[in-house]
Amino acid sequence: MAVNPLDISILVVGPDSVYQNTLLQMLGNLGFKQVDEAPDGAKAWEIIKRTNPQIVIAQWDMPEITGLALLRLIRADADFSDMPVLLSTREITRSDVVRAGEAGVNAILVEPVSIDNLESKLRIILEFEMSPTTKKAKEYMTKGELYLKQGRLEPALKEYEKVLGILESAEVYYNIGYIKTSRGEYDEALAAFRKATQINQMFAKAYKAMADVYIKMGKKDMAEKYLQMAGDIFLEREMHENAESIFNEILKLNPETINVYNSLGILYRRQNRVEDAIRLYEKAIKINPNDENVHFNLGRAYLELKDAQTAKKCFLKALKINPRFDTARGMLVAIESTEKNAL
Repeated sequence: MAVNPLDISILVVGPDSVYQNTLLQMLGNLGFKQVDEAPDGAKAWEIIKRTNPQIVIAQWDMPEITGLALLRLIRADADFSDMPVLLSTREITRSDVVRAGEAGVNAILVEPVSIDNLESKLRIILEFEMSPTTKKAKEYMTKGELYLKQGRLEPALKEYEKVLGILESAEVYYNIGYIKTSRGEYDEALAAFRKATQINQMFAKAYKAMADVYIKMGKKDMAEKYLQMAGDIFLEREMHENAESIFNEILKLNPETINVYNSLGILYRRQNRVEDAIRLYEKAIKINPNDENVHFNLGRAYLELKDAQTAKKCFLKALKINPRFDTARGMLVAIESTEKNAL
């Protein structure tokens, strides 16, 4: 590692004593000697404010203050906002990865943690996150954000270009896209937003910004495409208000689009607004009666209303359209099995 582990102080946070002991032993084997411990997020926050460790490794699942909540506390405090934080967890979903990424996590460890994985994550942090060049890039980024808030677009753009001379950043490309859009330089704005989404494929704001540019250019089809992508990401991340706002924006552009009715239907089902979901699925079917996925989703909605017979009709319709729709076939088998057991 480029930085001497003996010079680095680490705080290990978590209520699991086995986890604590294992991690402490691994860190010792890797040469880290300045290691402190905290049993939970509250105690960890006290230690952080008192000793300012250089790296924090915290379990995700902790009582009261979770690892993710601790991460957000650290990022919200100007004195510690650049502190590298690793979160460890036994299980991780794509939604969890997105939430942790948005909160500013530096790395995620999946338990049981291996010493090779731990060393790899720490090496990246020591050689990149804590390097002088990266710190300089963050200084440029901070200045750029300040200029942007002040409406000083030209100085902001120069600072962001300095950042890109050191490292790639989805947020920086997004901000450049914003500046280019405000100047009416739409092609350059789209290129910047596209670069942001290449770095972070779940960057919903960038897809939404691309849609806004296409609307300004009078290209509604392209705007609808990128709004749908943004809405689907918000839906996957369970940011329901954002998703609904995006989908309603699509409806204003094109009231005849089937995808948005299907997406809104999924959203309403998640919100237990099942009757609203059914209404939207039925609208989608009127526009395109041969979409097996909409018939399937309609069947799922009727199942939630305990209307198994209507649900069966929907699943049968989906199978008629696509005989290889195994999930619909499985739902039918489950319904018929339940009916036989009830006899």
